[in-house]
Amino acid sequence: MTNTFTLDGEEIPFTAGQSVLQAALAAGHYVPHLCAHPEFRPHGSCRVCMVRANGRFSASCTLPAQPGLAVESETSDVRALRREIVRLLFVEGNHFCPSCEKSGDCKLQAVAYQLEVKTLHFTQLFPDRPVDASHPDLVLDFNRCILCELCVRASADIDGRHVFALSGRGIHKHLIVNAESGSWSIRRSRSPIRRSRSVRWGDPQARARVLGPDRATDVRPRAHRRQAGAGGTVTVPARKLRVATTSLAGCFGCHMSLLDIDERILPLLDLVEFDRSPLTDIKQCGPCDLGFIEGGLCNAENVTVLREFRRQCKVLVAVGACAINGGLPAQRNHLDVRECLASVYDVVPNDPELPLPLDQVHPINDVVRIDYSLPGCPPSADAIWALLTDIIAGRTPHLGHGLIHYD
Repeated sequence: MTNTFTLDGEEIPFTAGQSVLQAALAAGHYVPHLCAHPEFRPHGSCRVCMVRANGRFSASCTLPAQPGLAVESETSDVRALRREIVRLLFVEGNHFCPSCEKSGDCKLQAVAYQLEVKTLHFTQLFPDRPVDASHPDLVLDFNRCILCELCVRASADIDGRHVFALSGRGIHKHLIVNAESGSWSIRRSRSPIRRSRSVRWGDPQARARVLGPDRATDVRPRAHRRQAGAGGTVTVPARKLRVATTSLAGCFGCHMSLLDIDERILPLLDLVEFDRSPLTDIKQCGPCDLGFIEGGLCNAENVTVLREFRRQCKVLVAVGACAINGGLPAQRNHLDVRECLASVYDVVPNDPELPLPLDQVHPINDVVRIDYSLPGCPPSADAIWALLTDIIAGRTPHLGHGLIHYD
């Protein structure tokens, strides 16, 4: 007889010695996690894999699977707890995805997208942390460290060298290297947990899913949801939908990606008509069924355009990293806006025709409600096509791991 427990009402088989996390992953049910690794003993330090088991919150990586255990993973309160933990990890370090070489192959980034972390809500600390490039092969970037202890355990359990450890308490806790100099220039680590000097772009298995605003509203069978995507069929609506697109502070790359749907745009024109868009050169937006907006909020004009666009569009989609988290333009957020302007101009412009710069670059959901997010820098043409055709067909958009990438 196979032992089972329930996960969100579904029977999950397990073998003796498995944790709830291990059994769930083996059964094809993703539970967000950061510090868990199949080669190491369960640790439970990050708490991102938190579940409710028989009414009590527990880390699923250290919770032994037991017959009859009732586990909840995808309830709104469990996801909210995970989301707050991930937000705290972002504000306590210096994590800026668009400029990071690991973008697209980063577990923290993937978990953040899976949990729909669109804003941080907490004040960022911007700590002053060093980068240790003393080793000939590897780089230690303490700005990205989330204290998961994977490198500590890899060195202790696999190398047996105890190269790394954690020191300090609370906000002052940090990774240290077991060397007289404090750097690791003389160390030759064989550990599998490493950040190479060479760039490795995104592994599709590491890429996150993008979900609709309320996963519970998607009642389609799982097999049906998998069929939605780049190769899915397009249901002809009763009337043409009116679509508008616009760009705020950004590089306009998301619109270029829209054009990359190539010949598919021809049958699309039988289903939709475009209002404001570079495709039509219409400058003002009228009433529309669907709006795609890229770019963050850099100045007062961006805010005005966004509010009018939201007012005219029944459904609003935030397209790309800039719209979702400020993206590359938000790199100036740690600078005083006057200093930023002075570094660019010999004489800072002072003309009433120029829009007033904001002190900070903001994602668009700081100002208006958004209905769907499409992450990426830029999102792929296939991802845009899949989301657009799902909405046209009246389906809740669902994009799988292989369809979204973040680099």
